[in-house]
Amino acid sequence: MLWSPVTRKIILTAVLAIVVWTGSGVLGFPRVFQDMFAAYVVFGLAVFLLLDAPPMARLSGRAAVVALVGFYLGLSVVYIGGASILPQYDPEVEKGKIEKILKRKRDKALAERRETDTLLGQVGTLQEQVNTISARLARVAPAGEPGSTPVTSPVPESSSERLTVVEQGAEVYDLYECYNCHTIGGKGSVKKRGPILDNIGSLLTVGDIRKKILDPTYLYASGFEKEHKKGRMPDKYKDLMTDEEVMSLATYLSTLKDPTADTPRPVFVRANVEHGFTVFGYVRDASGTGVADVTVQAVPKVKGGHAASGRTNASGYYEIFLHMHNEDAGATVAVSAQGATKEFVADYDPSDKTTRRQQSVDLTVAGTARS
Repeated sequence: MLWSPVTRKIILTAVLAIVVWTGSGVLGFPRVFQDMFAAYVVFGLAVFLLLDAPPMARLSGRAAVVALVGFYLGLSVVYIGGASILPQYDPEVEKGKIEKILKRKRDKALAERRETDTLLGQVGTLQEQVNTISARLARVAPAGEPGSTPVTSPVPESSSERLTVVEQGAEVYDLYECYNCHTIGGKGSVKKRGPILDNIGSLLTVGDIRKKILDPTYLYASGFEKEHKKGRMPDKYKDLMTDEEVMSLATYLSTLKDPTADTPRPVFVRANVEHGFTVFGYVRDASGTGVADVTVQAVPKVKGGHAASGRTNASGYYEIFLHMHNEDAGATVAVSAQGATKEFVADYDPSDKTTRRQQSVDLTVAGTARS
C-alpha cells in the first residue's frame, strides 16, 4: 500500500528529527540545543503541510476578525510557552556574580596591600631606631636610656562577609556556575555533563574533592568515562579560583551526604587505592555546628590492628588513615570522639583497583567542649 504524501513527510520528519537530535548530542551540544534543533525540523514539517493544505474558505466580517485574533493568540501561546521552558539569561544576574568574584579578589588584594604597607612602615620605624641607637653608640652615650615605644602592627580590616566556610563554599558553587553541569537537590545540570553531587561527601574526602577541582584528570564518576576522556570538566579553576575558594567549595561539597541520592562512585585514575583505609567525616554538636580541635579515634577490631587518631579542623572535619590490608576486609572499625561512638564494617574488595578504601563517619557530641 502506497503512503500518502502527508504520511511520507511525517515519517521523513521523524527520521530527520532523530538524526539531528542524536548527531548534535554526539557533537557535544547541551540537551536544550538538541531539543531546539529537533523542534526546528518539526516546524519545517508544519510549514510544508501548510503549503500543501487545501485553500481555506474565504472569511469576511466578524468571522475573519475572530480567525485572525485566534491565530495570533495561538502563535503567541506557542512562542511564550516555548521560551518559558528554555533557560533564561539575565545579564544583571551574571553581572552580579562577576562582581562578587571580583569583589572578593579585590578585597584580598587590598588587604595584602595594607599588610605590606604596614610591614614597610614597621621596617622604616625599625631602621630609624637602628640609626638612633647607632648614633648614640658612636657618641658613647650612657646606657639605660629609654628606648622607643614598640610599634604595633594594625590588624587589616576585612570587608569579607561573615559567612561560615560551608556557606562560602555554597556561594562559590553558585558564582562559578557549577550547577550548569551538576545537580544538587534536584536543581541544575542543564548541560547533563556531570554527576549528581548530593552524596559526594560520603564518597570523597575534602582533599580528593580539592584535587578533582584543580586537576579534573585525578578521578571521574562511574558512568562518566566518556565525558572524562573528552575533558568535559574544565581545568581552568586552578587559575580562576583562590586557594580559599577551592577549600571552601571542597568543604561545602564534603557536607553533602544524602545516601538516597544517585551519586556515582568515584573511579581513581591517578591515585593508589590499594594501601590503607581512610576514615573521614565531621564532628558536630547537637545544633549541627562543627566542633573544632576534637580528637577522633578509629580502632580496627582485628588481631594486631593499629588504632589511629586525628583532630578536627575549624569546620569540625577530620581524616584518619588506618593501616588495613587485604586480609582485613570485612573488619569492624569503631570511631569515637568525646563519648560518641559509631561502628562500621570495612567492606572493601581487595581485587578492586579503582575504588578508594574509605568510609565517611559523622559524630554528634554533647556540648562544644574541646578535648
